[in-house]
Amino acid sequence: MRPRLRPLALLVVATLALGACGGTSTPALTDPKEIVTKAVEALQNAKAVHLDVSVEGSLKADLLGTGQGAGDMSLAGTTVSGDLDLANKNAHISAAVPAFLGLTADIIVVGADTYTKVSLVGDQYQKSSTTAGAPTDPATAIQEVKDFLDKPEIAPTKKDDAKCGSKTCYAVDISLSADELKALIPEQDLGDASIVVSILVEKDTLYPASLSATISGTKVGEITITISLSNWDRAVTITAPPADEIQ
Repeated sequence: MRPRLRPLALLVVATLALGACGGTSTPALTDPKEIVTKAVEALQNAKAVHLDVSVEGSLKADLLGTGQGAGDMSLAGTTVSGDLDLANKNAHISAAVPAFLGLTADIIVVGADTYTKVSLVGDQYQKSSTTAGAPTDPATAIQEVKDFLDKPEIAPTKKDDAKCGSKTCYAVDISLSADELKALIPEQDLGDASIVVSILVEKDTLYPASLSATISGTKVGEITITISLSNWDRAVTITAPPADEIQ
């Protein structure tokens, strides 16, 4: 081959190789059980995530603890948000329950130390420490999810792919009737309550993007919880509060 043609030939070969690589993609998942399991597997290697939780509806509860019947406790406007440093097992979470005396809470976890500030108690953090427990075996966690999804009451269904921010997500729904809930948790009397869970999983990373659950029944009320997950693996720094803010 003439010297002047060799670079051109190499360029053609390289272009063809890149084209071949670009045309190869991971096959789309079709089994809803596999989608959920793959999302749990992806979590095992996650380094950090931001979460936002919203709660709407009302919960039937005996607010005074008298056992004389249930009242309706509004959860409207309840929110939780924060960052989880999964790699270092640190977290900073803030919560607000406006309907319950304007309750707010701020929780910081740094290693074995937890700092908790609750508006109904005071304006300073309370510190507590725990000894580190045994780490969860990833294989065990994944197997537990598989076993749960294999229960006859659980019948996840794959819906059409959905947009999740700038990405496309797999969509999986799980619906449980009152009878199915009773079979799953016979020790808990939820009356005629049923639940619908919707899960979105990013197609490219297999990280969960969101989970929403609506439970409704004459005995429990009607509650919708939505958890949104974002900023996967972005660097996050979580530190203990200043000493003068700790009681």
